[in-house]
Amino acid sequence: MQITLTMKELNRFKVISEANDGHLKVKAAAVILKLSERQIFRLKAKVKKEGPQGVIHKTKGKTRPRWLTERIKDRINHLYKTKYKGFNLSHMTEFLNDHEKIKVSRESTRQTLIAKGSYAPWKKQPKHRQWREPSAKEGYMLQFDTSDHDWLEGRGPKLYLIGGADDATSKCPGARFALSDSCIENMRVLKHIVKAKGIPLVFYCDKDANFKTIRHQGIHQQLTGEYAQTQIERALKELGVQIIYAGSAQAKGRIERTWGIFQDRLCSELRLYKISTLESANHYLLEEFIPKHNRKFSHPAKEQGIAYRPLPKGINLDNIFCLKEERTVASDNTISYNSKTYQILPNKYRISFVKAKVMVHEHLNGSIHIFYKNKELKNKQIQKLTNKQQNLKNTDILSLHKT
Repeated sequence: MQITLTMKELNRFKVISEANDGHLKVKAAAVILKLSERQIFRLKAKVKKEGPQGVIHKTKGKTRPRWLTERIKDRINHLYKTKYKGFNLSHMTEFLNDHEKIKVSRESTRQTLIAKGSYAPWKKQPKHRQWREPSAKEGYMLQFDTSDHDWLEGRGPKLYLIGGADDATSKCPGARFALSDSCIENMRVLKHIVKAKGIPLVFYCDKDANFKTIRHQGIHQQLTGEYAQTQIERALKELGVQIIYAGSAQAKGRIERTWGIFQDRLCSELRLYKISTLESANHYLLEEFIPKHNRKFSHPAKEQGIAYRPLPKGINLDNIFCLKEERTVASDNTISYNSKTYQILPNKYRISFVKAKVMVHEHLNGSIHIFYKNKELKNKQIQKLTNKQQNLKNTDILSLHKT
């Protein structure tokens, strides 16, 4: 095989030949070629033995054993356009290595797709926001948000992804798909995180109606800014969690970046495995995706240790992460809640609770619990007659008496 020398190789051959002929000292040749004297001695011996071939690197003109063949490049390009359509390069490279048995780097994948015309490089936009240093410890601050995205891409119902990201490590401590971005669904995720990890010191969120009441009310509220607490705000304050409200989407950039990764990678994997229901999407999210995401994208906190506070003994999260509303007991010892009537039963301390102020807890599973001075009261749901039904009943009774 004939190999043509480059200008650099011709220059090297000339210098080594001068050294072999005694016209140039080894030290001077080393300075000219920017090599060590030992390398000059080796090159002199190779040129004496092989001639000009002695200055050529042994791998020149040879195909490396692990070099990507055109067949493999075509397969990568085909997979990018079909099976892994919508995957980013890093994500696709992971699946090529793990599932397709194609050992390739991200850069090789990128160069292959650029050469095939399937991928166009892009430039990053300059950043203009001031960077905020992450929290020092895991569990100090929990960023929380909902991602309204077409997760199933038309294969199933519209889903909302509700979850959080740890500010110090970028871990996702918990998330869940739901059919609505409601207070109940947000509480489900929060309850899971607190139960699994502990109580964070700070809760960082936007000014969504689930977290902060901002609607205009009376003149007093407008002047003083005193609005009624939301249910989530009340629950977090019962746990002693400080709440910070972000002024913009950019201010909670870490959770936004986390959702960006989810929207890119999770959407692609849900499509790959043809997932189309809420139940299967949540199963894949919890069992497969979040553990894999935390291994790949999380990083150690600045300081060791965990800032999550352990749950105090005897605390019942069901009575914290629930809907709470106050009611006044009616003269027939009943209360009305959500268009249903509940009869309060007597206990060993009191027979009647008429005109008493009681607190109704609606748990996340829909069950109703009534409390008076932090003690739960026995109750049962009853079918209370409306005024029209009561009048008809009285008319029937009068008719019976007349007959």
